[in-house]
Amino acid sequence: MSTITLHNETENQLSLIENLLEELKIRFDISKEIEMEELTDWQKESIERGIDDFENARFTTSEEVRKGARLCLK
Repeated sequence: MSTITLHNETENQLSLIENLLEELKIRFDISKEIEMEELTDWQKESIERGIDDFENARFTTSEEVRKGARLCLK
């Protein structure tokens, strides 16, 4: 037995696929669960650092970046 994972964009696509599989008498299961992959340690650490930076106001707003960029272009 094989497994095929399909990523439909609309309910209509899903309905068409279901109808086709039924017509071909192919057994199938539908799951709308989103599979979550485990983050690596370095990804978790990076997220934690980002949260810590934000909580301690160590960030630059996009407006501040734009102002700095404008100064560099003069």
